[in-house]
Amino acid sequence: MSAVVPRRAVGVLAAVTAALLAVALGSSAQAAERPAAVDALFDGVGAPSLMFVESVNAPGKALQVADTNAQVSSAPGATERAAAAIEAMKTGDATLLAAQALRFYPVTGAENTFVITDQQGHALVRSRNDQSSFRYLRLADVADVVTDPYAQWEARDAGNGSVNLVNVQRDPSQQEAALDLYNWKTADGSEVQTYTLSAAAAVQKWRMHPLTPTVAVPAAAVPVGQEPPMPAKLVARYGWGTSFPLTSVSWRTPDRSVWNAVGDVDVPGSAKGFFGETVAVTAHFFVGSSALVDDAAFTSYAGVTAKEVRMLAPRTVVRTVGGSGATVTTPVTWDFSGITDASFAQAGTITLPAAPGTGFEARLVITVVAPERVNHLRQSGVHPDYTFKDATAFALTDGNRNATGFADWRSGGATNRVNPNRVSFAFDQPRQISGVNVYDIGGKQNIGSVTVQYRTLLGGWKNLPTSSGWPVTNTSANLSLEASSTPVLATGVRVIIKNKSSNTWMSLSEIEAYGPRTPAS
Repeated sequence: MSAVVPRRAVGVLAAVTAALLAVALGSSAQAAERPAAVDALFDGVGAPSLMFVESVNAPGKALQVADTNAQVSSAPGATERAAAAIEAMKTGDATLLAAQALRFYPVTGAENTFVITDQQGHALVRSRNDQSSFRYLRLADVADVVTDPYAQWEARDAGNGSVNLVNVQRDPSQQEAALDLYNWKTADGSEVQTYTLSAAAAVQKWRMHPLTPTVAVPAAAVPVGQEPPMPAKLVARYGWGTSFPLTSVSWRTPDRSVWNAVGDVDVPGSAKGFFGETVAVTAHFFVGSSALVDDAAFTSYAGVTAKEVRMLAPRTVVRTVGGSGATVTTPVTWDFSGITDASFAQAGTITLPAAPGTGFEARLVITVVAPERVNHLRQSGVHPDYTFKDATAFALTDGNRNATGFADWRSGGATNRVNPNRVSFAFDQPRQISGVNVYDIGGKQNIGSVTVQYRTLLGGWKNLPTSSGWPVTNTSANLSLEASSTPVLATGVRVIIKNKSSNTWMSLSEIEAYGPRTPAS
C-alpha cells in the first residue's frame, strides 16, 4: 500500500508525503535505506518510515518514546517515561536513534493513520477507557497492538506544516483525544500524554520530519580508458534543515572495462547519515573526451563586495563530452587575483579566467547592474522561524504594518509567558542588509525592548551595527522601530523581543529587512 499524509498539508508535510511514498515504493535512489530494524512487518500495517517529530509548543524538542530522561507519570496504570519532549539532538548520535527516530507504521486501509514506535518496537498506546488514567500513555510490544485502535494515531493537518496526532479510539465521553504536551510545559523532559482534541492548541501540534535525506548526485567527465577517482565527500540534507557530511562513504566500483567505451556509467554506493543510518548514494560519469566549455555568467549589483562575489559566483561550468554529445557539469575555481571591492563599485562587465591549475580554459562573465533597494523578507528564498507562536496566522512579511501578524499567547498566565521571544528569517544565500524595521501597531502594545541581529557567514549571531546600539527600549504603546545600519553580509536576520509586562502576551505586525536586490544570474 502507499503511505499517505494529510491532503492539505504544506511545507514540511509535502516533504513527508514524498519521503513516505519513496520508502513505500522503493523508488528513491538518493534516499536513506531503511535500517534492518525497521524492516519488520506485521499483519494490519505496511512498511514503516522513520520520522523525527518536533513539538510546535516547544520548538527544538522532539517527541521521545521510552526514554529515561522523560518525566515519570503519576497516573496509576500509565507506563513510566512513556513519552516526553526532549531537546533534539544537535549532532548525529546513534545511541539516541531509538528514542528520537520513530517508526511510523501505516495502518492498512486507514488514511493518514499510523502505529508509532521507537527502534526497539515499543508502541505508543493510550490507556484504556475503563481506566481512570485513560488520558495517559503506556507502552506495548508493537506485535501485540498493531490492530488495537488505542495504538493507532491519525495525522491530521493542523496548518503551517504541522499535524495533530489523534487517537483512533475516542475517550469515554466519545471525544477525540490527541497527543498533548502536558500542561503547556516547555522544559526538557516535559511529559506527553493525551487530551481532548483542540485543533488550535499549540501543545497538540507536531511537525513530522522525514528522516530520509537527499544527496546530490556528483557527476564528472572521464577520458576513455581512464578509471576515475570516486567522490569522498558527500552531504545529506534532511527535511528539517540539517545538512550533514556523510561518513563511511563506500562505492561498489564496476569492472575496469566499463571505462573503455564512450557512454554513461552510474556507480552505486552507501554511507552513514546523521542518525547512523545507511544512506544510498550514486555517482554519475560521462565517459568520453572533454572539449568545449561554456562561459559561466553571474549578475550582481554595484557596491557588492568581492567577498560576496567569490561566495555566490558559479562554481561549475558546462563542458561538452566529445564522442557522446553529452554535457557534464565540472567544478571550477576562478582567478580573483587583483579583484577588490572597488572592482564592483560601478555598473559594467568584468571577465575572469579560470584559476591556474584548473586543467582547462574557462571564463566567468560578471555583469554589474545598478542596485535596487528591496525588502529582502518579501523576496524568495527566505525561511521564517520562531521560538513560539500561538494560533495567529504568521503574516509578518505581507506589507501590512497595522495588523497583527504574530502573537505568542500561551495558557498558564504570567508564569508561562514567552519572554524573550525570537522571530528569525534564514536566507538561502547571503544578502547585504543595511536596515531593519520592526512594527507592532494596533496589537497587544506589550513590546518593551527589541534587539535586531544578523547571522554571519559562519552561522553565529551578531547585533546589527547601528549608532544607537541594542537593545532598543520601546516607551510608546505601539512599536515603530526603524533602524539603519552599516551594510553587513548576512545569512539571516532575527528579532528578539521582550515584554513590558507579563500580564499579557506580545504581538508584532511586520518585520522588514532592507538591502540591494541580488539579481538572478
